[in-house]
Amino acid sequence: MKVISIFKNLKGTTRTVFFRVSAIVALCTAAVAGTMTALSLDAQYNVARENTKELAINLTSFSAVQSAGSIRFANPQALETIIQGAVQSSGDSALEAIVLDAKGEVLYTYLGQEVSVSDLKNLATKAMETGKIETAGDGFYVAVPSLFGKDSSVVGVVAMLWSPDPAISHIADLQKKTNLIAGIVFLVALVIVSILLRGFLSKPLVRHRTAMDDVAHGNYTIEVPNLKRKDEIGDIARTLEDFRTTLLEAEATSRESLFKGAAFESSSSAMLMVDQDLTINYINSAFSKIMMANQENLSSKLKKLNPSEIVGKHFSIFHGEGSGAESIPEDSDNLPHISDIVMGETRVEQSINDVVDVNGNSIGRVIEWKDVTEERLNQAILTSLDSSQVRVEFNADGELVKANENFCSSYGSEETQLLGHHCRDVFAETSEISGEERDYWPALSKGKPFFGQFECSIPSGESLIFDGSFSPVTGRQGNVNRLVFIGTDVTTTQREIQRAEEQRKVSTKEQDAVVEGLRAGLNSLSKGDLTASIEIEFSPQYEQLRSDFNEAIDALRKAMGSVVENSEMIRGETNEISKAADDLSRRTETQAATLEQTAAALDEMTSSVSSAAEGAGIARKMVIEARDNAEASGEVVREAVAAMSEIASSSQQISKITSVIDEIAFQTNLLALNAGVEAANAGDAGRGFAVVATEVRDLAQRSSQAASEINALISASEGHVKRGVQLVDQTGDALRGIFDRVSEISTHVGEIAVSADEQSRGLAEINIAVNQLDQVTQQNAAMFEETTAASHALTSEAENLATTMAQFLLSREGEAARRPPQMQKNEVQRPAEEPTANVRMVGNGGQVLSSTAESWEDF
Repeated sequence: MKVISIFKNLKGTTRTVFFRVSAIVALCTAAVAGTMTALSLDAQYNVARENTKELAINLTSFSAVQSAGSIRFANPQALETIIQGAVQSSGDSALEAIVLDAKGEVLYTYLGQEVSVSDLKNLATKAMETGKIETAGDGFYVAVPSLFGKDSSVVGVVAMLWSPDPAISHIADLQKKTNLIAGIVFLVALVIVSILLRGFLSKPLVRHRTAMDDVAHGNYTIEVPNLKRKDEIGDIARTLEDFRTTLLEAEATSRESLFKGAAFESSSSAMLMVDQDLTINYINSAFSKIMMANQENLSSKLKKLNPSEIVGKHFSIFHGEGSGAESIPEDSDNLPHISDIVMGETRVEQSINDVVDVNGNSIGRVIEWKDVTEERLNQAILTSLDSSQVRVEFNADGELVKANENFCSSYGSEETQLLGHHCRDVFAETSEISGEERDYWPALSKGKPFFGQFECSIPSGESLIFDGSFSPVTGRQGNVNRLVFIGTDVTTTQREIQRAEEQRKVSTKEQDAVVEGLRAGLNSLSKGDLTASIEIEFSPQYEQLRSDFNEAIDALRKAMGSVVENSEMIRGETNEISKAADDLSRRTETQAATLEQTAAALDEMTSSVSSAAEGAGIARKMVIEARDNAEASGEVVREAVAAMSEIASSSQQISKITSVIDEIAFQTNLLALNAGVEAANAGDAGRGFAVVATEVRDLAQRSSQAASEINALISASEGHVKRGVQLVDQTGDALRGIFDRVSEISTHVGEIAVSADEQSRGLAEINIAVNQLDQVTQQNAAMFEETTAASHALTSEAENLATTMAQFLLSREGEAARRPPQMQKNEVQRPAEEPTANVRMVGNGGQVLSSTAESWEDF
């Protein structure tokens, strides 16, 4: 029974899609793999044959080159080495070889098998005759002539027979292993494919069968598997899902009305529903709110009713009997129907739509109220703007999509002709009137508004000027959706401005005439002519300016006369001031020069002391280093003494060892004597032993003599070591004395360094004080120099004033103002040989006066 059951299960398994697909995959894979293996093996055999042919030519040629000298001088041993080396390199592919000399005689023959070499010899003879490489037997017989000498003459031939069988045999062995591995891989791949087929095909079908069973038993909430698959299984899953969804929708129909009612009630739009008789069945809370908000503007019937009492009433209560409200909802062909309801200041847009059942039959109407008061107000504002201004709309790429009637009328084109024009083509970025560049597009593309006047060239050739702004319309994420230009045509105003500009130019011309007259008068005045006046009359509005100029010239002429009289008195006073300033400046310069020398000498002294202090510090460091070196040398000497002591101890140990060796030699000598005596007693039988005993005795004597010599050398070495220890001890004592003296020197040098450092700081403070005094003196000298320069400048200015005043023409008779007399020769002037001192830095910041060599000689 069990066998029958197993057979039935196996028979059932073979009928499954999984088993059949697995079998088909296995058969196809085996067929493809077998074909590929056969083709690959044949290709490998061909490659092995070609490689053997190429190896035959290359290796035979190489052997011919190597064998040229051996063939020339008939050296069979060398030929054997070369040919067997080539055979070994061939990997058993070379079966036989023959070497002929120039006469055709065989010098060497290699037979890998018991075969005849007649064919190979014939081929070699042919190569000898032609002097070229000859092949036969599909390229496996190769004969190569050997060339030797400067003239590369043929001295012999090397011929070899090759076979591809070793390479083919090797490939066959590899193919067996490959077939074994391929079989294992095939089985593993078959198992993997079976697992994948079970996962991708068998199991999904089983899950689909389970899902179908659930749907068949009324479980519509299950999740149908494999819906996202794009194959036939996915199609089956989606078909099953459609079937399940249909059944689920049928089940959910009873709940749909409840959900729709909840959505209707919670909607933010004001809605009510009526049946076929226009009886109100439902209203939502938003509708109740809009009624309560506009209760004062409702009809008398509605004022008496609460929003909840409207349900069950006829829809005509909102419009009244005979208003046409009943006929509109009943006529389905006119739906959806939109109309307006006026409630005082509020405007409500009423939208009526048909409500149908699942069969498409009308079962009522849904009516929506929307407060459009603000929307209509905005529309009215836009209408007002369109009536008085131009409005142009562009998309985000700058292409025109809409233009109002005012713009089209001004432009002289229809709106359809303007569509698609770029805003840069409509509104120029450069004004032809003002030449101003208005690169507005980058700002607009970034969502920024742009204001100003924009020039527009119309097809008639004229230019219009609009005063307005570009306003970007952006989305929630800030991206530009549309550009709106609103502006006013100010072309007429701009033309009037141009006319005003022309009038301004005329006025400017008259002003230029006035300026020219004033320029001529002022030019004469700048040359000192105080008698000049403007004789040419100006335009009436500028005539008073000419009169004022002439009166100013008269007043200036009188004032300049008074200045000329006073300039002589000023010149005399400034001469006295200059003389006193020169004397004071020379004395100050003398004092500054003295302080300069003092500061320089003190600065050099300070530098010398500082250098001495630094040298003392360096010497102190060197002494400290010498002390440290002496201390280190003492430590080295101590270590040397210890080492010498250890050497002496080792010498004593060696002496003991040599004593032991001497004793051993003595005992060995005694043993040799005893052995000799025993050998003599033994007669002929002990003769050989007597010889050995004699040799041992000689060896013992030589060992004793060597031990004595070593002992003497060790005794002498021990004396030398003792002498070395004494010398090292004396060296240590000398180094300790040096260390003590160096320590004393270090102490004295340190005291010298401290003293030099204190002197350096004291001189530095004195130097600072002298430099400060020198700086103050230099500042005084500079101040007196400035005072002297100022007094001379004042004298010069007084002289210049007199000279300048002499340039003015004070009367028409041509008499110039009397020039002041020249300065007397005895007036105190600054000597030319004493140039102005130049300030330079000395020491730590003091300033001194630097003068020429002549000034120092005067000092």
